[in-house]
Amino acid sequence: MPKQPIRLALLCMVATFTYCASAQSVIVPGYINLPKDTVVKNELITSLNGFLAQKEKPNKENTFVLKANLLETSDLLDEMKGMEQNAQAKDNNFYKCYLSNVIKVDDNNFMVQFSYIGVNMGNPILRASFRLLAKRDGEVFYFYSPLKQNTIAWKVKKYGNLTCYYKDTLNAAAAKDYRRMVNFYDAKLKAPDYPIDFYYADNFNEVQQLLGIDYKADYNGSKYNNLTAHEDNRILMVSGWNDETHRFDAHDLWHERLRMVMSPTVINRPVDEGCAYLYGGSWGYTWEEVQLRFKKYVADNPNADWLNLYLSTANFEGGEKPLKAGYVLNALIVQKIEREKGFAAVMQLLSCGPRQKGDDNYFAALEKISGISKADFNVKMWELIKEMK
Repeated sequence: MPKQPIRLALLCMVATFTYCASAQSVIVPGYINLPKDTVVKNELITSLNGFLAQKEKPNKENTFVLKANLLETSDLLDEMKGMEQNAQAKDNNFYKCYLSNVIKVDDNNFMVQFSYIGVNMGNPILRASFRLLAKRDGEVFYFYSPLKQNTIAWKVKKYGNLTCYYKDTLNAAAAKDYRRMVNFYDAKLKAPDYPIDFYYADNFNEVQQLLGIDYKADYNGSKYNNLTAHEDNRILMVSGWNDETHRFDAHDLWHERLRMVMSPTVINRPVDEGCAYLYGGSWGYTWEEVQLRFKKYVADNPNADWLNLYLSTANFEGGEKPLKAGYVLNALIVQKIEREKGFAAVMQLLSCGPRQKGDDNYFAALEKISGISKADFNVKMWELIKEMK
């Protein structure tokens, strides 16, 4: 479709509306076909406003979520958080929520679509569009992701507590490899063995469509990725990796499993990334492949100052698959700590707190756990690098 009609349609949506109760309320343009029954119409709009007003809360506390579909709706709600905000404009209410479509399925069930749109110098900017199913119960509508409806004809196969959903054929080896990596991480982390629902999409665009994300600017151009959720002791993975030998990202899986046992508020990201490099590689590279690339950088930079590279968060390899020197260094440090003191000591370093300017909290924990100080960091890193296989 040409760009001009799209722009005009967005401008019309911004300019013409008949319902706007507050800054957090959905704006209803006059051309939207709402339910003919006034009572049903008001209940639908009021319930949708209630759902959106609670979307920043923990997902299970949103009283307008259909509880039977909490898991997949939680995944979708995560994608809706903060949609009003424009960090560049420093405006937390830059994008307004516009109702864009309502389709009646039957007297008690509807499909609703809405978009977050902002205007800058007369130009509409689309941040995201979402699609929800709405079920009426009494005087309230409850909302949920269309994931199950969109995959109702898919096949199902179970491997222990792993349930795989797929369209035609399932790569059993890939499914078992995923289960193996989950077990590997959970054994280290002492994580609970929760049931997992794993949906095999063809690509990340399909992942979004299955869940109810019609468009999200954050994912513009993203071909491969996955979205996950964890609610009520059950895990959801909707995977958009279509390579038959790589149906999940072992790097991202590490991050997901760690957050099941450790609060994100205490995780030190460089250490977290170091573990992900060590156990799951990065950007599709295995740890062995990452090391080969790092060794080449070391050979080309025999006088590298590892402390400065760490503090500056520098990449040692750029392009579409950037690799950071600090993350490799942490992988080597984690390897050393685990070998000498066990994984419990690694967990202490992981939980030293978010990255600070100068990394003082990290270096204090590092010295206490491993004996490596900020003063001798460069020397100690060269020693670990020379031990690389």
